[in-house]
Amino acid sequence: MNKQIPGEQISLKELLVKMREGYSYLLSKWRIIFLFAIAGALLGLSYSFIKKPVYTAYLSFALEDDQQDGLSGALGLVSQFGFDIGESGGGMFSGANLIELFKSRTMVEQTLLKPAVVNGKTISLAEMYIQHAKWRELWVNNAALSKLQFQPNAGRQTF
Repeated sequence: MNKQIPGEQISLKELLVKMREGYSYLLSKWRIIFLFAIAGALLGLSYSFIKKPVYTAYLSFALEDDQQDGLSGALGLVSQFGFDIGESGGGMFSGANLIELFKSRTMVEQTLLKPAVVNGKTISLAEMYIQHAKWRELWVNNAALSKLQFQPNAGRQTF
């Protein structure tokens, strides 16, 4: 019933011979393959220089819950500092959302450059911290750091 047809089977030796023939054929056509590879590389390189890059930005935000009972206000205040009691609304200024806001470079820069009045003089919060930590005394011998000033409401381009 299962009659074997001689042409349907292939031995390992025949397989190796066919593979060697295919390899020899590709080697005989190496100039054409090389030409197409160079042409493809040049086309790809040309396209990369001509095509303008497209940048994608992602923005995530959360809407603030507007709960009216007195307990939710206190729980919301506690959740602002990262403590989740379970009853808090999960609004914009709670838990993970607050941490994401703290990671925002723009928010940190704007906060540290806010003006503060210290001893009758208006300085930035960053400068106030530097003075409080007495870093200026450590920076006296460093030419680059000794000239560094964080003026209130200054932009990033001034540094």
